[in-house]
Amino acid sequence: MITDTSNDTESIQEQANLWITRLDSGLSRTEKQHLVAWINQDKAHYAAFKKLSFLWTDISIKHELSGLFIQKTEKKPHFDYLMKTFLVLGLITVALLTTNLISDVNLLWPSQQRDNTKHWVYQKYSSQYGEQKQLTLNDGTIVELNTNSVIEVAYTAQQRKITLIRGEARFDVAKDKNRPFTVISGHNSFTALGTIFNVQRENMSSVELLVKEGRVLVAEANIPVAKLLSAISVSDQQLTTPLSLATTQQVTELAIQNGNILTAGEKIAIANDISSAKQSLSAQEVKKELAWQQGMLIFDGEPLTQVLKEVQRYNQVKFTPINNELAKLRVSGYFKTNDINGLLQSLNYNFKINAQELTSNTYTLSRTL
Repeated sequence: MITDTSNDTESIQEQANLWITRLDSGLSRTEKQHLVAWINQDKAHYAAFKKLSFLWTDISIKHELSGLFIQKTEKKPHFDYLMKTFLVLGLITVALLTTNLISDVNLLWPSQQRDNTKHWVYQKYSSQYGEQKQLTLNDGTIVELNTNSVIEVAYTAQQRKITLIRGEARFDVAKDKNRPFTVISGHNSFTALGTIFNVQRENMSSVELLVKEGRVLVAEANIPVAKLLSAISVSDQQLTTPLSLATTQQVTELAIQNGNILTAGEKIAIANDISSAKQSLSAQEVKKELAWQQGMLIFDGEPLTQVLKEVQRYNQVKFTPINNELAKLRVSGYFKTNDINGLLQSLNYNFKINAQELTSNTYTLSRTL
């Protein structure tokens, strides 16, 4: 969701670009309503979205879309609102029709700004159940996708932006201090300050960040690039400048961060826009958290319910609900992410738990005393 309502020209351009890139992956009913509301919020929003939509769409359908952008005349406000609404719904329909034809898209859109060398680069990547996929982006950044994950890549001359649609990904970021690298997940953004970090999106309102190397700035999503650069600059100065000597502008930028700069070995969880306290992990705990990158799952006393939930992330299997006695069992061990039989055999050997396959890929667990 794009929530920044600033009327700054650069900010509006960024928001319009983000809406365009989101169209291809499909918008929920609520997101469609937010898009319609955003376009009708200001004439500048409507103009920016209209301009970029013609750059984004294929030539073969440009003529069809052009009919939606009628010349403005003196009409009643209600009629003008309806025309803008039909415009957005038309574009969404076209995006949905083309979604199934596009896989791992790699498109370039020339920007019609004063600097004609600027452009947008958009790519979309995904992984299947149980698959770990490594990618190298065009700036040299290495991304490793965990099971059943989807990301969108939107690069400009000013910023590198990744949207984590679902799942989990590790980012080994190529350094470029003049072009921030930001991962968006829900309402949150994570900007690399020369680093390796891991982001896991559990659902629409829950996300976890783990920093392996360097530092990561945690902030709200869709902050303008200029503010990000300023915040990064301030965070660098914090290393040598006492807060009492910071300028008013610097203090303002520090407020953007909400005090959340994570360093190597730190982890934070955000649910419903509320951040937990930062955790400092040992080297062994970091290894456990990132074991999926070696195709392994490591458990160290987690409840059986949590173990089964994690296993289902990597395999298209289901477990029927277990009783409280089984749920309280604590499981420890190393398992391959796609080795269901190995897990079931271990449960049987250590806890006398029997697994019965009810239907294809659906199991029920019971304990023999």
